[in-house]
Amino acid sequence: MSKLNSPSAPHDDSDIVFLSGNPNVEITEGIVHFYKDKHSLTSLDSNTLPSLICMLSVPAYLQLRDILHFIEGVQEDIEELKIVRDGKPNSYMTFLKFVSSEKALNFFNCYNGVKYTSMDEDCCQLAFISHIEAVCSSVGGMFPIKDLIELPSCSVCLERLDEPVQGILTTVLCNHSFHDRCLAQMKELTCPICRYVQSPEMVGDSACADCDLRENLWICLICGNVGCGRYGKKHAYKHFTTTGHIFALELGQNLVWDYVDDAYVHRLVVNQDDGKVVQLGASSETGDKKLDAISMEYSAVLINQLESQRHHFETQIERITQHTHETVSRLEESNKMAMSKIESLEQSLAEVNKKHLLNQKKLETKELEEERAVAKSTLVVQTEWKQRAEENEIRIKELEEELNDLMVNLQFRDKLEEVKKSEQ
Repeated sequence: MSKLNSPSAPHDDSDIVFLSGNPNVEITEGIVHFYKDKHSLTSLDSNTLPSLICMLSVPAYLQLRDILHFIEGVQEDIEELKIVRDGKPNSYMTFLKFVSSEKALNFFNCYNGVKYTSMDEDCCQLAFISHIEAVCSSVGGMFPIKDLIELPSCSVCLERLDEPVQGILTTVLCNHSFHDRCLAQMKELTCPICRYVQSPEMVGDSACADCDLRENLWICLICGNVGCGRYGKKHAYKHFTTTGHIFALELGQNLVWDYVDDAYVHRLVVNQDDGKVVQLGASSETGDKKLDAISMEYSAVLINQLESQRHHFETQIERITQHTHETVSRLEESNKMAMSKIESLEQSLAEVNKKHLLNQKKLETKELEEERAVAKSTLVVQTEWKQRAEENEIRIKELEEELNDLMVNLQFRDKLEEVKKSEQ
């Protein structure tokens, strides 16, 4: 398959492996090829677009009835609906075939990027499917018998599926087809024919604690550690060699493995007559003695495992308590040393402050004495200069008087000379 004009694709030129069918019957596998078209949807004519649309990454918590409710407004425009599983866990894809390319384009424009429910953040991601080239089935499938055509019919209402009736031809995950209204009326979430799930179920989040592997996982019955098996990286066995916990349960299979005996022990019981450990018999063995033995053995194993688990956790608690005591003692000792250092520093600080006050007082006294001496010397100098100024003023007055007398004498002499000249 190839995809045409979808901006919601994960990235350009990518592939997604998908499959459908009941694993107990046959599985149909395929690959969806994604390509980025250089033309935008607005520039293309609706008649040139395909009538097939793929809903990508549908969350697994949305069941088939939820999808039918989500597209309820456009059910008259849809001819067929098919559920397939993609390669990612907890998600699947839905193929929708519309009656025309125009209806497909309208559905794309209205539903692309819309949230499935108002309570969740998952949005509808749509992509156009240009064509479907081929499908291949696993071992168990077969080609139709030559010259014979099986008339499809709905196993719920027994009506023909190829007749033009109102509704959507819905193909669930196991490749069985029904009317959408028939599936909507059913309370069960499995296929009415093979009892396989209609849409992929949610997968648990269990993973190896060391390598995040999600297949072939074993959980320790003592401490609950989850590790991968011998077909992975053998982290479950490494946990046994590290901790000595001998019992591990295979997730999803309820099989208990004993690493010491290197065998399964989920079918071992203790014989009440002789106390020997024997393998659990077939279902034909009945009787109260057998049930009592199983119950007693289960109780004994449970008590033994609980005792081992108690010892394991007591050892961990003791180690944690010892480590805590050592840490507290070390912190208390460091706290005492810090307090003694603080006390010595406080004493040193008090002495330094005392010396600082004494030096400050001495400095203030010395500065006061210096200021007084400077003031005194300044006053003496000022007095001396004042006396000198007064003496200079007196001297100036005397010189001015002498100068005046001298000028008078000179004038008088000049007048005498003039008188003498006039008499001559």
